[in-house]
Amino acid sequence: MKSYAPKTMAELPASLAALTPESKIVGGGTDFVIRLHSGAVQPDALCYLGHIPELKKIEKQGDTISVGAYCTMTQMEHDPIVREYLPALMDAAADVGSLQIRNNGTIGGNLGNASPAGDLIPVMYLYDAKVEIASPNGTRIVPVTDVILRPGKTILEANEAFIRFLFPVPAFKSAFVKLGSRKKVTISRIGVALGLDMDGDYVREMKMFAGAVAIKPVAFEKACDFMKGKTINEQNVLDVAGFLSDYIAENVAPEFDRDYKVYASRGVVTDVFDRILGRL
Repeated sequence: MKSYAPKTMAELPASLAALTPESKIVGGGTDFVIRLHSGAVQPDALCYLGHIPELKKIEKQGDTISVGAYCTMTQMEHDPIVREYLPALMDAAADVGSLQIRNNGTIGGNLGNASPAGDLIPVMYLYDAKVEIASPNGTRIVPVTDVILRPGKTILEANEAFIRFLFPVPAFKSAFVKLGSRKKVTISRIGVALGLDMDGDYVREMKMFAGAVAIKPVAFEKACDFMKGKTINEQNVLDVAGFLSDYIAENVAPEFDRDYKVYASRGVVTDVFDRILGRL
């Protein structure tokens, strides 16, 4: 098996050009190693980009926050820029798997796996994030909402790689909460990313995305319209939870924990509102 590990952005195009459809670009390797040992993948080459400093930086550039694709969950959890401007991203990163997974798993890998249960993906949708993709011929920038084609499949060609994520500085407060399948090492069963723009005690605008209920995160526009001009109280929060539970009941197959998700969605929505209220 061949291996490539460029150390600079200048070396990146040549490494990408050498890859084939059977090659794999690896980040922290938290999911890849499991698939490799199980025989699910048998790559002819591996390409590791974690030696490139630019891919591990978090910077505020004017009205945009740039997050390198090889930034780890732990890095995003503790980074002061993320904590100040993108707290829902901090929440999601802090809730991914075990400490070992958070220390190695990357934001690029979370999107690249294209899992319906990817914790960071609803947050990327919430913030209208874009991703910069490198190829041997240059780079392109696309909305994250256009990246996932189906579970496990993205728009990336064999010789392309995520290099950074671009988040507009949001004008709203935000939070993320998930319900996992285990207490300590959790794979998301439901994740809710919430954004609120308030006018005093009243909701001016709301954004809400749920993950792990469909192939890609689902926007709950009717729930957001419902909350416009309303205060945040127990009944209104329960009504918002009803939009999520109704969607799950109508669209999630029984074998994907439908009944449990319907029951648990109320708690997840309540928790995410509680978390965001502490930030208003």
